[in-house]
Amino acid sequence: MRAAELAGWLDAAGVTSAPVSVGAEAERAWCVRAVPGTDGGEEGIWEVFWCERGGRFEWTRFDDESAACFSLFGRLVWARLAGSG
Repeated sequence: MRAAELAGWLDAAGVTSAPVSVGAEAERAWCVRAVPGTDGGEEGIWEVFWCERGGRFEWTRFDDESAACFSLFGRLVWARLAGSG
């Protein structure tokens, strides 16, 4: 999965209300982006985190774009399923 495809996959899974920012840090959103200074391609380093009040929470780094996107996708789908119980 590529970052540009993430919104479509979330929509298909019924996760339409999750605030997600692809490629940039955004307040009160889950962010997935290439680490500045890396090439941002599949070989670059990617990070996923929740941004709020300038802080990064539940921050993780990945060796490629696909792993970062699948991690965020899984987290948001799981949160939706666990909350609908």
